[in-house]
Amino acid sequence: MYLTEKQLQVLEYVRESRERRGISPTLEEMATHFGVSKMTIHEHVKALEQKGAVSRAKHRARSIEIKEDPAPATPRGLRLPLKGLIAAGSPVEAIEHGEEVDVSALMSARGEVYMLRVKGDSMIEDGILEGDYVIVEKKSEAMSGQTVVATLPDGDATLKRLYKEKRGYRLQPANAAMAPILVDDLAIDGVVIGILRSLRRV
Repeated sequence: MYLTEKQLQVLEYVRESRERRGISPTLEEMATHFGVSKMTIHEHVKALEQKGAVSRAKHRARSIEIKEDPAPATPRGLRLPLKGLIAAGSPVEAIEHGEEVDVSALMSARGEVYMLRVKGDSMIEDGILEGDYVIVEKKSEAMSGQTVVATLPDGDATLKRLYKEKRGYRLQPANAAMAPILVDDLAIDGVVIGILRSLRRV
């Protein structure tokens, strides 16, 4: 099931209200909370019903019930317009292509996908900066050279490039100032398949 950002916000508000107050909010309460018209909220709730995320009884206030909790960490069908090329070296002429890119297809995975927020600068030479979100495909195995989320014998988790050695493993940082981590054993929690970065500063 794919829900828009606004539909997810409405669904989350319903969930929080039921957890906090034990009842669902009315359409009027939701309209006031989001600063929109009651009709707009009605359309969002109707779309959530059609997608099977909620159910509600007709002509009854506070009857919205959550049926399914979608996993927003695995977006499907997100398409953005491809406007053309932008120069990061010499300037180039901007030409509109009129195409679209399926963002989810760029980071396609066969298994479960989740995100982690990066803390630290051990992977900066691979373009992974503190505050970035890495998109991880959950796996228990990885090929040598892949960037993985690995759990060490002491229970700590780390983001590094994985290399299999004759004895054990080498977790290589992408930062010349840092030394690799050498371990006899580890658990692989997933393989990095993408990066998200927001350039907005709060």
